[in-house]
Amino acid sequence: MIPERKKFCRSRKASGTEKSLFEDEALEAIWEMAEDGEVNFTDLISEIGNEKEILEMQKDGLIIIKEEKVYFTEKGRYRARDITRRHLLAERLFADVLALKDYEEDACLFEHAISPEVEEAICTFLGHPPTCPHGRSIPRGNCCRLYVREVKPLVHPLTDLEVGTTAKVVFIATPAMEKLTAIGLMPGGVIKLQQKKPSYVVGIDETTIAIDEEIAKGIYVKK
Repeated sequence: MIPERKKFCRSRKASGTEKSLFEDEALEAIWEMAEDGEVNFTDLISEIGNEKEILEMQKDGLIIIKEEKVYFTEKGRYRARDITRRHLLAERLFADVLALKDYEEDACLFEHAISPEVEEAICTFLGHPPTCPHGRSIPRGNCCRLYVREVKPLVHPLTDLEVGTTAKVVFIATPAMEKLTAIGLMPGGVIKLQQKKPSYVVGIDETTIAIDEEIAKGIYVKK
């Protein structure tokens, strides 16, 4: 079971100044709220609870507050994308590799503690996951665009497997997820790839399922 995601990381235990930590966490909150549309200033204050520091962020050139709406500056958007990406990759690492059940607090700490080099190595190791365990899109990094594999990924799309390989489903990132789950193909299940052409055929226990290539690309597995 995926733990409920906390809306706002309130930890102050990570390294860094109080101000920089608040800015990171506020920018991350704004990013998440913006995924659902415009960010209302009143809603942001209700979520974070510190109007004075939010107004300071505008003076520092991270956000723009106009007509009760909150917008990123270019500087703020880049920083928000970066901190959000690190947090969501941490969630994937803790959930998929370490199999932790309660990892939100650790993800909040982890996002402040890794360098860009470590971030890209983790992303590559995980196979450049498109979403976090809760289904949120992970902002893409340079390693995703270039798809550099200097570190051997732990998680692969199903399409990377050789016929005859048995693997465990880690996560599914496709609109067909509900349909696949209904027929027994879900995270945690063990499958065997039986063929790739003309369609992908996988075996799950005593069941055989045929899926097209586009769906197969969204099924991530580890051997």
